[in-house]
Formats: sequence, structure tokens, C-alpha cells
Amino acid sequence: MACLTPAAKARTLEDILKDKGVITAEDYAEATRNPALAYYQPGKGMTIETADGNYKAQIGGYAQLIYRYSDYDDSARNNKSDFDIRRFKIQLKGHLVNRKFGYKFQGEMAGGFKTEDAYLNYTFGAPLVLQGGQFKPPQARQELTSASRQLFPDRSLANDTFNFGRDQGIQVAGSFKHELLQYRVGVFNGNGPNISNPDNHLMYNGRIDINPFGSFRMNEAGFPPQQVLLNLGASFSYNTVTGDDVGSNFDKDNDVLDKALNLDAMTKAEFTTAYGKDLKVQVMTANVNYKWSALTIAGEYYAMNADPELGEDWDADGYYLQAGYQVLPQTLEVGVRYAAIDSDSKTATRRVSAEFDKSETQVGVNYYFNKHLAKLQTDLTFVQDDLQNDSDDVVFRLQAQFYY
Repeated sequence: MACLTPAAKARTLEDILKDKGVITAEDYAEATRNPALAYYQPGKGMTIETADGNYKAQIGGYAQLIYRYSDYDDSARNNKSDFDIRRFKIQLKGHLVNRKFGYKFQGEMAGGFKTEDAYLNYTFGAPLVLQGGQFKPPQARQELTSASRQLFPDRSLANDTFNFGRDQGIQVAGSFKHELLQYRVGVFNGNGPNISNPDNHLMYNGRIDINPFGSFRMNEAGFPPQQVLLNLGASFSYNTVTGDDVGSNFDKDNDVLDKALNLDAMTKAEFTTAYGKDLKVQVMTANVNYKWSALTIAGEYYAMNADPELGEDWDADGYYLQAGYQVLPQTLEVGVRYAAIDSDSKTATRRVSAEFDKSETQVGVNYYFNKHLAKLQTDLTFVQDDLQNDSDDVVFRLQAQFYY
């Protein structure tokens, strides 16, 4: 009777060649190395890459869950208490073909899916990176700093009035002398994300940053650095708005059009009657950011000029000043911020579409379980609006953030 034995494990070609001495142990290790690697990195999500590193994909994101209590000064309004998914983002980024050819996709899932970032870039070298698609144009530093890396649960009143959000276009960027000097210059539609340009006018943006003591990452928390850090930055933007751009022809992610100018409240006919064929808008910002030990200080100034074909031009500006100190390094942080915005008033010849004179004072506390990967933030905001009666409100916020 034949004896049945377990089948022997089949040898690969590499095994045979190694056993016959045709290839070395080093050749065998190289030939049998896993062609793809998969691993998880906290804060970056799941990563898959080829063994040679030429193709890489990271998928992850973060969420912010918030509770707000609003105490309204106006007795005709009921106080409000609500829970909300403030942000829930999914990110896919990496590179393909080689490490110089990068890409990123980011979508916002809170309140219905919306594409935020979708771009490709190519790094010729540190001084020159070419990028095209949808992303944030060069503008104020606080707007360019991720919402997940803010000192407070959200950005300042001034930034939320004078930012461009995301847009579609192309930019060149780079740095010199180990990021002593950084620059970004771009051309964009000027209508916000996921919106095509209805006319032949484009928005032009540029930004420059100087870091005299070394690289200064866009991170507002005061995690103790190894040295004193200082950032001085400025940006400039120019856009020509026409009647074709108003109403639903721009996305409200562009707060210059939505809040500083309030153009979503106008029809094309109303725009043409008030301003003529176009409205030229310039926005300038300047900032200073400083870190030393557990202390972080930041301030930014915003200035806007709107120049219509008809009537007088008008100005608006705003600023914020904030400071944070980590009482327990890497764990417990306290912060304070003051922000204000102001605009010219409407006259017979100055037909402004938005008027404001408002300020906010905020105090906050942050608790970090693992830096920005898992944290709790809470703050109390005191609102003062000099153009509105019964509008000196108080808002309490508690926000939990986690990366996945």
C-alpha cells in the first residue's frame, strides 16, 4: 500500500537559484522583498507604498465635534444650545511615479459631502514647487493654518471676514536658505471652490514669509520649541468682480465676497446699478508669529479696498491679537484673543454692500491627550457689535478633536 505524506511546499524560482548558488543571499532578499508596504501612522492614517517608495498613498483625516451655548443680548431671541459635527474630513494624499510628483484630495463630510482640496504638484526643488487644482490661494497666515492646529476652537472674527477660502487655479511656491524665506504666487478663478469662472477676470494672489530663526510651522499651539521662533509674513490679493460673479455664482467659502462685501445678497441688476460694470477688490494682510518656551504670540492685520466703476471706493479692515501659554507642557494650555473688524459707512456716493463695526474677546483652555491628534478645546466669547442694538452676545464652546 502506498504511504500518503503531506505535500511538500513548492519552492519558488528564487529558492531554487539560491540553493544552487546562482544568486547570493543579498540577491535573494532583494528578489523576495514585499513589493508593497502597508502601515498605520497616528495623524497620517493608513499608508500604502511600494518598496521603492515611488508610489505612496495615505488615507486618513480628522473630526471636530462641538457643543455651543449662545446667550443672546436681544430679549426677542431665545438662547441657543446645540451639538454639532463641526468638521469631519477625509484626506487622501501621497505621490506617484516618483517622490517629486505629489497629490492631495480632501473632502468635508459634515453636513453633506463637499470637495475641498484636489490638486497635483511637482517639486523641481526646494525653491520651486508647481501646483494646480483646487486649494487655498496665498493669503492670511491664520487661514492657511489648518483648522486642526488653531489655538482656539476656530479662527478669529477678522480672518472669518477677510479670507478667500479655497479656489481653483495654479501657483508656484518655494523656499530658500532652509525656509528663511518662503514665497507663494498664484492665479485663481476668484469665485471659491467648486465654482467655474463666469467671466474672463482672474484673482491674483501672492505671499511672502520670513523666518529669521529657522523654520516656523503653521501651528498655533505653544508646544515648546527647541529655540526662539519668529515669523513675519504678508500677502496681497487682487480680484475684479462683475455682475456675473454675484449671487449664486460664487461659493460662500470665499468670505471676502460673502461677508466683507456681502455680494451674495445682490442680483446682477442691483450690482450693475450700484457699481457699474465691475468692482476691483484688493486685500492685504501682515502678520507676526512668535514662539518661545511654552509661550506663543500671534497677530495679523487685514485691509481691504473696494473700488467700483461708479461711485466712491471704500475701505474695511480688521485684526486679531492672541497669546497662549502651556501651563503644563504638551498637556494644558490657556489662551486669550481679541479681534475686531470695521468698515466705511454708506453715503450717497459710497454705496457699500456691507457695513460692520464689531469686536470679540475670547478666553480659552486646551487639553492635549496627544498634541493635535486628540484634544479638547473650550472657550468663552464676548461679542460687541456697535452697529446693532441688543447684540452683545456671549458664546460658550466645547470642542473635541481626533485624527483617525
